[in-house]
Amino acid sequence: MIIFQTGHQELFNYIIHHFLKKEVFNEEMDLGDMIEILLPKYLYREQYHKCVKAFNELYQWTEDSFYHEMCALHELLLYNFIEYMANLQREIPEFNQLYIDEKGHFLIDQAAQNDLAESDDFGYEDCKEIYYDIVFYPDFLFIDTDFLFIDKIYNTRKAGETFIEDILGINIDYYFELMPQDIQEQYKTRHITLTSEVEAMLKYVEGRIQCGNLYKLFWENDTPVKEERIQLILENIMDAYFYNQAIEITREALVGNGRVDFKLYKADHEDEKVLIEIKRGSSSYLRKGYEKQLTDYMLSTNYKNAFYLIACFTDSEYERSERFIRNHVYTDTIQLYINISILDFRKRKTASIS
Repeated sequence: MIIFQTGHQELFNYIIHHFLKKEVFNEEMDLGDMIEILLPKYLYREQYHKCVKAFNELYQWTEDSFYHEMCALHELLLYNFIEYMANLQREIPEFNQLYIDEKGHFLIDQAAQNDLAESDDFGYEDCKEIYYDIVFYPDFLFIDTDFLFIDKIYNTRKAGETFIEDILGINIDYYFELMPQDIQEQYKTRHITLTSEVEAMLKYVEGRIQCGNLYKLFWENDTPVKEERIQLILENIMDAYFYNQAIEITREALVGNGRVDFKLYKADHEDEKVLIEIKRGSSSYLRKGYEKQLTDYMLSTNYKNAFYLIACFTDSEYERSERFIRNHVYTDTIQLYINISILDFRKRKTASIS
């Protein structure tokens, strides 16, 4: 079952699965022909096997009972398939009889009755008609359709502007797999934005802390190291991680009316800038560092994204930091672009051999 942003999960999964079964996964239709109809030619040429896999997954996922989340390719493929079915519905007068079976009719009737019970704005027949008209399906199934103009988003970024991304709140890296292969080759790390690069670096650090011994560097004689030492260690990790990636790292950088722990920017893309501020989970300035310090830095500069890292050495610090994150997701449009993460430096229990 694919997770859609609707209360009628079973209905839409069943209807889509039945459409796929009738129109695509049958003895007469060639899957390759349908992919060529639905997707841009460069995807058909360059990522054919990946497209086949995505199509099969849509068919399988809409039938089973597990919750599945679509990636960008699934979304593009499903959207275009729904558009294809909506066009077919306009061309075939008896479409509802041919493409919606008895269970489909039952689920539509059930959905209409539920809608009627919750609201009296529409009559029963009006509620039913919405689920029979395929043209309405994208509104039920997709939060947004940014993938339809990913070429314009990328071309605008390539020209040195990111206003489309900024206005719509798009992370272009989510659509990386929809890019032509020559463009993907330009970004060996599979990230176009610096923000995603930093997120990947932090996931790497988290992995080394959880599954390795990296946390030991942040302890000295059973005592947590100070913030300055944390910064020094992270600076060296970032230097190594971003080696030969044309990413400049400046520690204790002067920005606006103060200093931030790190500023990062891409040497070949000046508008790609990220600030990083680190605070101990026990710090009395934990809230101020987020709500005042880092926010002010972003307001007084043209830095669009930032990371607020909270270093935790004890269970109480970790719990305090979790509460802080729950209560401080964001309070204004600036803080919407501040990513809060916990650096879990708590000591691990060593497995003993008996």
